Parts: sequence; structure tokens; C-alpha cells
Amino acid sequence: MSKKAKRRWLQLFGFVTGLVFGTLRPDQIQSLFPVLGITVGIGYFISAKVASDNEKELDEIAWFIPLQMIMYFIIGGAVSSSIVLAIELYSN
Repeated sequence: MSKKAKRRWLQLFGFVTGLVFGTLRPDQIQSLFPVLGITVGIGYFISAKVASDNEKELDEIAWFIPLQMIMYFIIGGAVSSSIVLAIELYSN
């Protein structure tokens, strides 16, 4: 399996995990977004700085893949929790 395919599978895993958690615990996942979002934003900033200083590709940075997994977790959680909370809001 190529590095790109492996990265895509890990991103998909983060997204699906976010979908599941967002569906099961929409209130809790919504409260995690600020912390996770700030963490991912700072992580992307630092990884871009490290990659530009060392003339590396982003994939060569060891913690870049887990950072992407967290980002896709946020996306999946946002999608599913927003849908669940909207359904709950409009059903009452």
C-alpha cells in the first residue's frame, strides 16, 4: 500500500470515527470543537513552519498524519452532530 493510500485510509478512519461520535454524543462533540480546532490550527501552523525550514514534505513529519486524522474527526463530528441536533431541534 502506498503512503498516499495509507494516509487516505487513516483520514477516512478519523472521519468515520467523528461521524459515529457526533451521532452518539452530539452535545459533547460540539463542546470539544473549540479545543480540537485550536489544537489542529496550531499544529498546522507549526508543521508548515517545520516543513518550510527543513525543506521537507509535510508527509515526512511524523505527527502530521495524526493531525490530519484529528481534522477529519472534527469534520465528521461537525457534520453528524449538526444534523442530529437540527433534527432534535425541529422535532420538538
